[in-house]
Amino acid sequence: MTSENYPLIRKGGSLLLAWRLKDRKVLIVGGGEVAASRVIKALEADSLVILVCPEHELKDELKYRIQQGQIHKWINRGFEASDLNGVDMVLSAIDDPERSREIFQLCRERRIPVNVADVPPLCDFYFMSEHREGPLQIAVSTNGQGPKLANIIRRHIADNLPHGIGDAIKAVGSLRQKVKHADPDHTSSAKRMNWMSRICEEWSLEELQQLDDEKIENLMSHYVNNEVPQLSKVLSEISLGKNHAENNNTDSESCKNDDLQIKNAKEQLPTEILTTNNKKKARIILVGAGPGDPELLTHKATKAISSADIIVSDRLIPQAVFENITCEIRFAPAKSGAIKSLNSQELLQNWCLEALNEGKTVVRLKIGDPFLFGRGGEEVTFFREKGWDVEVIPGISCILSAPMVADVPVTHRGLSDQVLVTTGQGTNGRLPDLPPYNAMRTTVVLMAVGKANDLSKELLEKGYPPDLPAVFVENSNCPNQRIIKATVSTLGEVVEREHVVAPSTIVIGRAVNREEQKWV
Repeated sequence: MTSENYPLIRKGGSLLLAWRLKDRKVLIVGGGEVAASRVIKALEADSLVILVCPEHELKDELKYRIQQGQIHKWINRGFEASDLNGVDMVLSAIDDPERSREIFQLCRERRIPVNVADVPPLCDFYFMSEHREGPLQIAVSTNGQGPKLANIIRRHIADNLPHGIGDAIKAVGSLRQKVKHADPDHTSSAKRMNWMSRICEEWSLEELQQLDDEKIENLMSHYVNNEVPQLSKVLSEISLGKNHAENNNTDSESCKNDDLQIKNAKEQLPTEILTTNNKKKARIILVGAGPGDPELLTHKATKAISSADIIVSDRLIPQAVFENITCEIRFAPAKSGAIKSLNSQELLQNWCLEALNEGKTVVRLKIGDPFLFGRGGEEVTFFREKGWDVEVIPGISCILSAPMVADVPVTHRGLSDQVLVTTGQGTNGRLPDLPPYNAMRTTVVLMAVGKANDLSKELLEKGYPPDLPAVFVENSNCPNQRIIKATVSTLGEVVEREHVVAPSTIVIGRAVNREEQKWV
């Protein structure tokens, strides 16, 4: 035997596991932002969270979760060794190196897995950069060597996932449970696994997303014979079954004849007439999708989306916005760098033009408000130059909604009487030239997470105080929203430590901590 017969052992890795914590006790020590993020992860794993922290050190988010009964038990004091009794995991998130090492040693003695935030040598396991879509979880680890790089890699993976993959997995899970319920015998395990594997391999993700109770019921009859039918066959059998039950064979045949007559009539019309009719019917609507919450779509935007034949959408818009959409949806491809961004824009516009020439109602859906750093003005100009009028429906912008969910009034008597809105992606991807600091101004920065260090330096050079409060509002108005406090001097540090990701809005100014400020 030689080494060529077996894989090489690559040292230095971690054992990647999906750790099931349902109904297990997880002790979290600390009350700051890191502790709050650990609480979220533990709760999403359905664990029983025990929080140890004096009340005066608790962040507002943790107070809220305690009030809502989400925390299994809160101990209003500092950590004591007796807190380890009966717990299954410990997550330490305190700013005390000596106390952290003591917690680590006590856990080791009792063989309790422990993670001490930001101290890799005191960790039995690391937290990974995670993407979640329904039942799908994807985690990236650099084994503590590059958390920011893990974030970048995870975002790249998420941007390139097929749209709706979470729905496809959920549908497959429903089918799997149905098969197991119908044929529970352990001797059928191989048959079940083989049949399910073939379904996943032979059906596309788009087809798997269409699985519902009716189609699953039809597939069960094919499982009995160990057959994997195509979706078209399933749909045909369902349709035939309905027709037979309703005795509509005659009407169905009549409809087919009518469709054939209409088709033949259309084929006899001159191409010019058909094109003219298509253009009369076709229209394009530029719609602002708001910050992400479907309930924050305007009534007019909802009506336009419902009337669309095709939606050409930005990638950043959350899946929840599309839950009740039945028309075709095309999403912007992942982009990185100016050249790819330009090609992506051109592709989206061409999709819209193709649909318009086919006589369709096109909704161009953009996150936030299309005319605020959304290139909406460019798109309107493009389509008008091609001979198409564009209806524009504004959306709620995150420049106002994101500060609001972070409890920050962008104007506040005695603290702020003006608002500066800017971007981290100015001309050629550079930061814009910012004006000098004004104590009475709130600054709102979009698309700047990746330039947090540069932004911090620029602000300090323009006279912004190092300790001026700031806040990151990540995924504002969405279920995975996060609010992370910082200061002008710590913007880059906070992005690195808290793994802040786009889309995030940065709000800077005295109004961020208005309750701690005195009115002038």
